[in-house]
Amino acid sequence: MGACIDQFKYFTFTVFESPFEKVADIVRKGWGGSGKYTITDVPFSFNLYEECPLNGGAHMEKAYFYAPESSRNQCVMFSNYADGLSSWAYQITASLKIKAYLFRISTDDYPEAMNAFSLIEDGKNLRTVYAMRDPKWTFYCQGEALPFEDGRLYQRRIIKQRLNKNVLIRYCARLGYDIAGDLFWKSSQSILLERIVW
Repeated sequence: MGACIDQFKYFTFTVFESPFEKVADIVRKGWGGSGKYTITDVPFSFNLYEECPLNGGAHMEKAYFYAPESSRNQCVMFSNYADGLSSWAYQITASLKIKAYLFRISTDDYPEAMNAFSLIEDGKNLRTVYAMRDPKWTFYCQGEALPFEDGRLYQRRIIKQRLNKNVLIRYCARLGYDIAGDLFWKSSQSILLERIVW
């Protein structure tokens, strides 16, 4: 049996280096009182899309925030937007003065393949690396290399081998996020934030 993430051709998630309670509190304060969103205490589920999230703008935002069983000192955001609702990650890290890692992971055969990670701290991007097909493969690095990275990969001739799903799974493991294991995607502490009106 494969990892539960193998059901996706493309998926995104953000890991906040902060306990769930602090992130959930900021979400409730920042989005809860606007009248445009609902916040529900509900178990995390992969029910926001099937194989890949839609591009933004055409549908209302939804995002789970949860404490993974395998990484209880962190909080994960899993959204229904192709960009991972990165603007929310910037807002939350700025409010809490924390860092977060945003991941975008796809299979090589996905037509709009995008494999990327970013480090955001206090609302600022410190590091971004990606390999994407648009329509040709493009590779990009910005910021100082981080200790978990394997810079030798970035020299490979074939761009899609520089940063792909397997490389990002290894990077996550080095950060302590076992995204290939089911426990990372299970939680007893979870909220769902949904936009209900434009």
